[in-house]
Amino acid sequence: MQTHYSQLSDHLYVHHGHVNTGILRDDNRALLIDPSGLTLHTTLTELGITQVEQILCTHHHRDSTAGFPIPENVRVGVPAAEAQWFSEVETFWKDPKYRWHLYNCHPHNLMLANSIHVTDTYAEGAQFEWGSASIKVIETPGHTDGSVTYLIDVDDKRFAFTGDLIYDDGKLWELYSLQKGQQTTDYHGFLGARDELKESLEKVRQSSPTALVPTHGVVMENPDTAINKLFEQLDYCYDKYVSISALRHYFPQLFAEFEGRDDHMPIREGKPPPDFLRHFGTTWLIISENGEAFVMDCGSPNIIKQIQRLQADGEISEVTQFWVTHYHDDHVNAIPEFQETFPCETITDAIVTKVIANPKAFRLPCISPAVTRVDRATHDGDSWQWNEFKMTAYYFPGQTYYHGGLLVEGRGVRMFFAGDSFTMAGIDDYCSGNRNLLGKDVGYEKCLRLIQELKPTHIFNCHVDPAFDFTDKEIDFMLDTLAEREKCYTDLFPWDHANYGMDDQWVRCYPYEQEIAHGETVTLQVEITNHSSELRTATAQPILPTSWGIIEVDSAETTIPSKADGHIQFSIPIPQRSELEGYATPIGRIIIPIEMTYNDTPLGQFREAIFVLTGG
Repeated sequence: MQTHYSQLSDHLYVHHGHVNTGILRDDNRALLIDPSGLTLHTTLTELGITQVEQILCTHHHRDSTAGFPIPENVRVGVPAAEAQWFSEVETFWKDPKYRWHLYNCHPHNLMLANSIHVTDTYAEGAQFEWGSASIKVIETPGHTDGSVTYLIDVDDKRFAFTGDLIYDDGKLWELYSLQKGQQTTDYHGFLGARDELKESLEKVRQSSPTALVPTHGVVMENPDTAINKLFEQLDYCYDKYVSISALRHYFPQLFAEFEGRDDHMPIREGKPPPDFLRHFGTTWLIISENGEAFVMDCGSPNIIKQIQRLQADGEISEVTQFWVTHYHDDHVNAIPEFQETFPCETITDAIVTKVIANPKAFRLPCISPAVTRVDRATHDGDSWQWNEFKMTAYYFPGQTYYHGGLLVEGRGVRMFFAGDSFTMAGIDDYCSGNRNLLGKDVGYEKCLRLIQELKPTHIFNCHVDPAFDFTDKEIDFMLDTLAEREKCYTDLFPWDHANYGMDDQWVRCYPYEQEIAHGETVTLQVEITNHSSELRTATAQPILPTSWGIIEVDSAETTIPSKADGHIQFSIPIPQRSELEGYATPIGRIIIPIEMTYNDTPLGQFREAIFVLTGG
């Protein structure tokens, strides 16, 4: 029989499932740290443990806290700062602020599907004894705001159970949990929790542990080396982010420590836009020689009023076409009202269309519930004539994966409307949730190659009044930096490509949210992006509510080509009301976690979908 555990001392073991579970043993009794996954039962049986007395959780993420049935009468201890996300997690799933207009990433949506009973909460300095061990709690935020580390003194050694602060020497499990605002919202906080993370690891180091035991990762028997390597790698990776960050234009105070660096791209001067353009909020408007208007984006009703003023003043006659750059709420919130007011043709990229026409199907940063009617979905290179201007649409995965770009040629200029993808300082990749993929012909690499090819005279950002452009030298510098990022961020993670650690949508459910009714069969698709250079296999299984009785959906598998998307589709029967007699039937929002295995690596309850049960 294959052994799934290792022994750290006479009384302490670690079960190696999709996460590491600490097992503090006293004869046939056990205290468990971060128990998750059904294979844990095998290890407990092998060790002769028949009674689990206590459970400790380092942080609230579902992949380390779900999938192990908690026996009755077991004490469950959690970080005091995150107790709500264990015992009242429904408050997260039911609150619209955690579903729409997402500018803050804490807490992350990797939450429990259902609340669990909590008996104990721990804050900084809490201490207690269990068996022959002494346990001390230190607060170590970073991976989550309320994470704690448990210091276990047993058998004359000290072991630090650090949650997901660190994975291995110089490595993290993933980066997107570190998205956090410092002087701004989380949305603008790429790697913003790195200082907290470093402070927490320094605190762990000062406690002089014999070894670090992460929730995801390997046991580190030389904590100093592991921590030092991570600090060095994080600093290097962050520098490669700052050196071409567009955020330096918006918030220079965030990067004061980097001022004057000659190995960072200088910030360009802007240039005045042509006089036939108007800019209101996030909207650019082109006025043709015949007075017609071409409008891009509408995030606020004030934009509609501004356009009506232009009509009243005789500057424009009517709006005849409308282009949507990307799905973010400050660009689409008022589109339904705009479309009622100005009944013109709405055009956008086909990938953008998927989100703005059905926003409930997605969970993304800055997403709006506003539904947009799209009359024409474009693909790369589609062109059309609008009065004296030639319009050419492109898929443009810059600021976000779900983004289009528009080249407008006429009146002696070549204007490229890049949405929010660039400023004079570089690229707008300051939110990992936007899926800024690294690699050849994806993300900003694809966008910069296009700009290099098209050579626009003016580039426009929806938030910036002046136009700008980039020199060939600056484009080459950004491309070289992106290539180096692909290498250094890959080194930061235990994956064979950086995008697995940076793209929290590499596994996603479609539709993310859908309405269901008793007795119907619904379709749920798990979509997977293979970021590797080789074929990969994925297995998925939806975890249905226990109150649905014996209804289960078998796991399914798919093979995905290199650098491609694959999917696994499930048909899920929703029980009739009559089949649920004797069960407490969930009403309203039901969370469906997805148990995942990727290329033989179990990931636990890695993603989720939402079913909204109608009819009670």
